[in-house]
Amino acid sequence: MVDAELVGLTAATETVSPAVLEVLRHLCVDEHRAFGGVLEWCETRGDCVQAVVCPACARQFVVDEDDLRELLRWTDGQGRPLACGVRWD
Repeated sequence: MVDAELVGLTAATETVSPAVLEVLRHLCVDEHRAFGGVLEWCETRGDCVQAVVCPACARQFVVDEDDLRELLRWTDGQGRPLACGVRWD
């Protein structure tokens, strides 16, 4: 039997970067099925680092700004129906 959600995720992620795909596989395919939170750490000189954190297991994925924008776009376009992706709270 083919998992329809996995097929939907695969089709929806054909054009995403490997870093984004790793986050999406964890949040949308693994047993966690969740919206990950985004944390940002910034130094006084303006350098910032972002990480996506899984709310179920606390695994962290450090992502660059381009990957974060891609994750947010993917969540807005594909993640809501699948009930997974990232949230910027």
